[in-house]
Amino acid sequence: MRLAVALTAALAAALVAAPRAGGGATEPAPLPYAATVPGVAADAGALACGARLPDGCPLATATLIASGAGGSALLTVEIADTSETRRRGLMFRRSLPEFGGMLFAFPRIGQGGFWMKDTPIPLDIAFLAGDGTVLEIARGVPFSLAILRPARPYAYALEVNGGWFERRGLGPGDRIAVPPGLRGR
Repeated sequence: MRLAVALTAALAAALVAAPRAGGGATEPAPLPYAATVPGVAADAGALACGARLPDGCPLATATLIASGAGGSALLTVEIADTSETRRRGLMFRRSLPEFGGMLFAFPRIGQGGFWMKDTPIPLDIAFLAGDGTVLEIARGVPFSLAILRPARPYAYALEVNGGWFERRGLGPGDRIAVPPGLRGR
């Protein structure tokens, strides 16, 4: 546990100065992403959400930065990069940490839809271009069978708590730094 805390502190210390719109002042800008250490943070993430895959293996996690004109924020997300993990998504979860979520990585760009069947918490679903640009954000209503499908093809989808983007002043056109080379299988 001390190692996980030290890694979090190291990530925070690694923040670099970036110009801030409006006053020319600088403020810390986080690194674009940081993968978790296998066996340490990944286990902590699985315990925090209480979710495990059918074979008992926890999902891989990554720390992402969401940034735009409204500011920036770090997110620790589970990675859904197989058909099984994408199919299950955040279904059956009763809660999600405020700075937690799930990043869906697909093997190719597409326009498939999402639904909220068996998902008891409200979610925002950000559909992302290959470079992490937010194309559109859909609001997921708990247990709804309505299909949430973006107007444009996307490479990734990011599920977070409902209203998360709005609370941070982030939206379409802003960026999520996706780990380089991440593709679905």
